[in-house]
Amino acid sequence: MLFLKILFPLYFVIVFETEFDYYAHPNTIKFMIFNTNPDLYERFMHADQIIKDNKIGEAVKELQQILREDPTFGRAYNHLGWIYHNKYQDFKNAEECYKLALQHAPDYPPVYYNYAVLLSSTKAFDELKKLLSKAVEFEGINLGTIHNEYGIMYEIEAQYSKAIESYNESIKYLFDTNQIEQRLASIERCKRKSGIFGGSHVSDR
Repeated sequence: MLFLKILFPLYFVIVFETEFDYYAHPNTIKFMIFNTNPDLYERFMHADQIIKDNKIGEAVKELQQILREDPTFGRAYNHLGWIYHNKYQDFKNAEECYKLALQHAPDYPPVYYNYAVLLSSTKAFDELKKLLSKAVEFEGINLGTIHNEYGIMYEIEAQYSKAIESYNESIKYLFDTNQIEQRLASIERCKRKSGIFGGSHVSDR
């Protein structure tokens, strides 16, 4: 894997705007049980904080060092993926990181959100559908976010009826008024697009 050869010299040969910043979702991290070295976990949390402080280069170095010491630390791959995607616009390496995060930390919800945003932005809808289908079965996932990603995907594909259904489904799982208003705005946008570009949409519920 060329990506690994760029990233990790000690173990191999050394080989990013979303609605939410899920690279460092504090509530998810707070209640997650980590089966890993406590020192590495503390350093991971430090990397999480310095990403929030926009010290990106320092964060990358810390995350890479963590992965040199433990190449199975999936959450570190997630954070690197977020940086590659949102800060460096390096979609190839971002995707590699997210795949490794899913491989090594399939129980970590943020990677599903982040990877979904990447696949949506690159219009890789076949892969996105597979990811979202897997995510909805995952206990602890934010279904409001997952159904919103379905809505965005269908809206981009001009499948406005399905988009509206997905945005409505998303609302069922939301409790934040601002997020609900955003979904309602998305529904109205799809209705207007349907009127402009043709097609049909579901009736109001």
